Amino acid sequence: MILNIHKSKLAACTLFAACFLSAAARTPAQTPPSMAHAVLPAAPLSPSYSTTSSRWDFGAQVGYSMEYGFDQHEVSHIQMLIAQPQLGLIVTNFQTSAVRRFEIIDEGILGGTVHPHTAYLAGDALIFRLEGKEFGRWVPFFDAGAGAQHTPLAQHVIEVDGSIQFTPQGGFGVEYFVAPQRALVFEWRTVHMSNAGLVPPNMGFNSSMITVGFRWFRKPR
Repeated sequence: MILNIHKSKLAACTLFAACFLSAAARTPAQTPPSMAHAVLPAAPLSPSYSTTSSRWDFGAQVGYSMEYGFDQHEVSHIQMLIAQPQLGLIVTNFQTSAVRRFEIIDEGILGGTVHPHTAYLAGDALIFRLEGKEFGRWVPFFDAGAGAQHTPLAQHVIEVDGSIQFTPQGGFGVEYFVAPQRALVFEWRTVHMSNAGLVPPNMGFNSSMITVGFRWFRKPR
């Protein structure tokens, strides 16, 4: 009697174990939550075209300027063609300001007048530049500075006197990066020329100047 009871219990346990194993075999494998929700790699950041590994940069530009003629003594309609090699020093970069970079640029000035008479122009200017944030490949900027030039222009026009002339100036422009650290530069400036009272009557004149140039920044290492 007792033997039959044990056999019945053993048969029941065997049947239960068989059913459990059969159910486990039919259950599909579950993908671990960590695998089912794998984190995709973050998209790469857009490149900063003006990033540089050096505080120094180089440039060159050519320009055309024309006398405004707003004042009564501005009657000569002076026009000039100039070339300007440039050496820039990046003083600082700003992280949270609308102004992104402050730079000091030394500009050589080589050229001359083409109207009303030809006269050479040679000198140098120091320009302070504030650059704005990048907009894709575009970077706006504002320039202000002054220079000094030697020219015999006073022999041909009434607006200037003496051979040494000073040129306070200011303007704005944009850089367009054709490639990382390589930019075309387009700028407009207003330029005043006079001799700072060295030779009277020193009337001086004002002109509008448009320039096109190119800038080289050192590539990050």
